[in-house]
Amino acid sequence: MGKNNRHKKQLKSEKAKVKLKGANKFLPKGTNVTDASFKAKKILIREQLKEHEGDQILSRRKLNLKELLVRLQHYNPSVRQDAIRELKDILAEHAINDLNIQLNSLLKGIAALVLDKERPVRREALKALNLVLSPLSKEQISPFCDILVSYLTCAMTHLHQNIMEDSLLFLDLLIQHCSHHLANNSNKILLYFLDMISKLCTQAKPGRLLTTTINSKNTSMKWRLKVLHSLQQFLFCVIQHVKNSTLNSLQNSCKELYVKDDNRYFPIYDQTHLQIWRLDLIKKEHVLQNKKGSLNLPTLQKYIESLMPLIFDSWLEVCPSSQENKNSSLSLSVEAASLLKCITSIIQSIIEYIEILENDSRESDYISGWFKSKYNKSLQQNLMLNFPYEEQKSGFRPKKSKQEQPMPIVPSDCVEQNLNLAFIYFWFATPNNRKESINLDKKLNDCLFDFLINTISNWSGNNASGISSLSKVLQILFLKASMTNYKDKTSVINLFESCVDVYSQETKKELHQNLFSILSEIALDHHLRYLHEEKAFETFLKSIPALFLKNKIHKVTIEKLNAIIARFKQHIQKELLDNYDAIIANSKTINVIGSENEENSRRMIQDLGHYLSGKIVK
Repeated sequence: MGKNNRHKKQLKSEKAKVKLKGANKFLPKGTNVTDASFKAKKILIREQLKEHEGDQILSRRKLNLKELLVRLQHYNPSVRQDAIRELKDILAEHAINDLNIQLNSLLKGIAALVLDKERPVRREALKALNLVLSPLSKEQISPFCDILVSYLTCAMTHLHQNIMEDSLLFLDLLIQHCSHHLANNSNKILLYFLDMISKLCTQAKPGRLLTTTINSKNTSMKWRLKVLHSLQQFLFCVIQHVKNSTLNSLQNSCKELYVKDDNRYFPIYDQTHLQIWRLDLIKKEHVLQNKKGSLNLPTLQKYIESLMPLIFDSWLEVCPSSQENKNSSLSLSVEAASLLKCITSIIQSIIEYIEILENDSRESDYISGWFKSKYNKSLQQNLMLNFPYEEQKSGFRPKKSKQEQPMPIVPSDCVEQNLNLAFIYFWFATPNNRKESINLDKKLNDCLFDFLINTISNWSGNNASGISSLSKVLQILFLKASMTNYKDKTSVINLFESCVDVYSQETKKELHQNLFSILSEIALDHHLRYLHEEKAFETFLKSIPALFLKNKIHKVTIEKLNAIIARFKQHIQKELLDNYDAIIANSKTINVIGSENEENSRRMIQDLGHYLSGKIVK
């Protein structure tokens, strides 16, 4: 029954369909045969059969530069990556002079990929950009710097977190090749570092707050560490640019001298060196624009007000509690030690930049005085509270069984970080005027002196990275801050004796030259007479004749020694006369480093003997 009903329904549905009936026409004779003829046409693949000129530079896939630059804008990321790799191969095999005609297109096309969404494409673009910029001179890169800085700005302010992270690599690349142009735009670029790790507060509560990175492989602290490290490198770049600009300025230009209470004399005569001055009309048109883009004192003050609280807050997040280690140095993790190194380097760069700008400004002591008064207390409460620091490093042991306990954490001295902190502390403790006095924390002051004495006495080759930091600390301590710290004579004298003792031993060669530079400046400074009365200073003076008996000596060392001997002739005359014959004999063969005319430098040593004995050396 069921089947019949289904069949009837199908018939009914078929009958209900509309039927189209055509006319019953028959084809004429001859047209009812299928036509089997066909037409053939040549297939042309133009891109593959296109012939390139013989002098064109081609990639391994026979593509020229123009075709590769077009592929850099392809929608497929793999095509873009292959194109940038082929460009890298071309740049590695051919000199950049062969590509000068298309240099503008190359830089624009490659720099645009710094903003690509795919990480492999961005990394390959940075490598290719390095190959383009490396052989170029400063004058060749200068016309394209605005384009590169524009892409850097877009990358540093990009909404995509990964692109923002890679912008720091792009910044490192530009610092190597066009640092001068970055320094001229420092007023704008420095603000981007703050935006990377913080956000502006509301109008009711001005200032900035640290932000956390979400949906990122890096933790918030690792990201801040990367940003602060790049900021440290950028500040160093700005400082070097300012120093080079000062050296390259005309020495016979008009100078303004401002009368102050501590001015004892003014130079009437100045050296004038005649030289050819090339007119650079393009550069002169942009002088005012570059000055607007550079960092001046008022802008620097505003930037410090935003940066310093963020630095202190970042340090408080990683600094361990000092309750467990009240009687010993505070142990830091590797991450915290790296952050401390970045923080101290940034503060040192700010101090150096302030001193450079104040030398060319009428308000010479305003910013430094403001900086010291506002952040001295915060510095001691945050960074100096647990001084000195140590770094924790876990020992390596191969995995043998799960039951074995891990290696204990081995502490290592954070010498460079501690020396940087000591320099910052003594700079803040140094009054701008010799008549001023600053109240120092005696406990912290003694701790710093004990650390410096222990570091100098137990100096090892592992501390080679901290030599420059040690020189800065000793220079500011003895030459600038000693008036304040000499109220406690014991600490300063002990440190001075340690320096002379290590210098006299000559076992630590890496320290010997640096200590000589500090001790010679102490000898030539007439404000440091209280140090000249110490027995350790007499020991240093008696070691001077031995320097003239070595196989080699620097020209600057000869000049310093002559000035010291002329001033302290009575204290050193006996030792020099005892070694007079040996000094004169050695002066005829000694190797003078850094001298354009060795005979004149040797004559300076011989004239010294004539000055002491009254004899004429032939």
